[in-house]
Amino acid sequence: MAISQHNIARLRARLAAWRTPTRAVARYGGRGWRALHYGLNLLLFSRILAGRAGFAPIELPPAVLRKKGVTRAPPRLRILEAGEQDALAGFAAGFAEVYALLFANLQGAGLLSPHRFALPGPAFQGIYLWDSAFIAPIWRAWSPEIAEEVLLSVLAVRDGDRLQHVVSEFAQSRYTQPPLLAWSALHLARARPPAQARAWLARVYPPLVAYQHWLEAHRRLPNGLYAWVHPYESGVENSPRFSSADERRCRDTRTLAAPDFSAYVVLQLDALREMAQRLDQPEAAARHAEQAASLRARINARLWDARDGLYYDHDAAGQPLRVATIASLLPLWAGIPDTARAMRLIARIMAPAHFATPMPLPSVDRGDPRFEKDMWRGPVWLNTAYGVIQGLLRHGQARAAGELALRLCAGVYGVFANEQRLYEFYDPDVPHTRALRRKRGNWWKTLTLGAGPQRDFVGWSGLVNPLFIEVLLGLEEGDGALRLCPRLPARTLGLRLELELPRLGGTLTLAVPAPDCFEGHWRDARGEQAFRTGFNQPVSLCPGPPTGGVHPCAIAI
Repeated sequence: MAISQHNIARLRARLAAWRTPTRAVARYGGRGWRALHYGLNLLLFSRILAGRAGFAPIELPPAVLRKKGVTRAPPRLRILEAGEQDALAGFAAGFAEVYALLFANLQGAGLLSPHRFALPGPAFQGIYLWDSAFIAPIWRAWSPEIAEEVLLSVLAVRDGDRLQHVVSEFAQSRYTQPPLLAWSALHLARARPPAQARAWLARVYPPLVAYQHWLEAHRRLPNGLYAWVHPYESGVENSPRFSSADERRCRDTRTLAAPDFSAYVVLQLDALREMAQRLDQPEAAARHAEQAASLRARINARLWDARDGLYYDHDAAGQPLRVATIASLLPLWAGIPDTARAMRLIARIMAPAHFATPMPLPSVDRGDPRFEKDMWRGPVWLNTAYGVIQGLLRHGQARAAGELALRLCAGVYGVFANEQRLYEFYDPDVPHTRALRRKRGNWWKTLTLGAGPQRDFVGWSGLVNPLFIEVLLGLEEGDGALRLCPRLPARTLGLRLELELPRLGGTLTLAVPAPDCFEGHWRDARGEQAFRTGFNQPVSLCPGPPTGGVHPCAIAI
């Protein structure tokens, strides 16, 4: 006999009341449960994703999609000609694998959540805060409806006003995580028609405002900056900022003003300001804007290190913790540095001896003596790299953003070509994962999660597809329009590709016949439009003559 929705809701509430904060027995029990699920899921994944071995294309047939209520196919990339330097050879298979894993990790509504939710990977059984904030942009090009559910699932399991680090069937975290849900929710709204966007924002704005108030009450220092109460809140727990590689020695972070946390709060306040404006709440919008401006000024005044040209953690006495990590760059994402500071950050980002490694944006500066290939002590993580790319675009550095985005895509898709897996983090120097370690010396982590990066992980590694679609191709939706603003570097000369976007009912064909010159067609049910444009020059994709800027290159269509 089917269980009614009312009874499911009652069971869900009872399960939440029984759920134990992650201490002692509950913590170890939860890890054991994840380890068991990991083994079972690997068997399942190895069958669902048989295309990895090259015996068949990586595809998701409609009958399989319907089992999870997915009504349309994912985007599909075809590389018709890889270009003179084979810059994009092998991209299509990795691109398809991201969506196959995204689908495999989608969980149905049930006792844990009234909404579908997303697992970051098979070893991580639960609803995670910042993972979900990064998973939603991956779903956005395929199904905004599912992207919304992924974010709603985080709100559904909040503890009062606190958004939790992770909630599983049997345990819940005492901590929060980087506050990026508002940023993610706003980007979903921007791509929706006005009426749908307003309804969405009206649903998520109140709990997100309450969460901001909770952070102000529980995570804000007397100097107005923000501090993690534990390294696990930061998501970068074994960074040399916080601990030894095996976490046997951990710094007390409760009075450590953190540039990444404070930058994330600025992003949240900026998002809340735009949400309030769209919801016709001008006083609230002005209040959020004032708070963001005040926090920006405090970050620049207290966390900027003029000697090194980086943002650092500062202790209670105001002394900097000079460890050059990806956190030192994240204020760029939130638009915190002025032009002079931004250019110093960008110089460090683009220097091969620092952050411009073959696969760029390592979690620790390549030239820092504490760099090693262990989790957050050196490897590349796509979520923080994605944030830095957004910061480069925000500060008008389109060429730098395009160059680093292409190398990130080549790194992820290249490792997939070599090892037939997507991973949690990547080697900044070589296209394989053999040298990578996970908290070397921590026997429990080795037992439950393995000695290296997690496989079949799409929680943020799947951001490689939005990097390709939104940064390199520059496809952007807004106000009912679709725009193209390509940022493919010069070494893609000779490239020809085709990108199917079933959600939009259209197909983009793009060629690079000359440096900084892009031409092709957009085809949908309304007709076909030819276009020609230049590097970082927007063009509107709709039937009839282009309305965007057209680059005067001399190649005829």
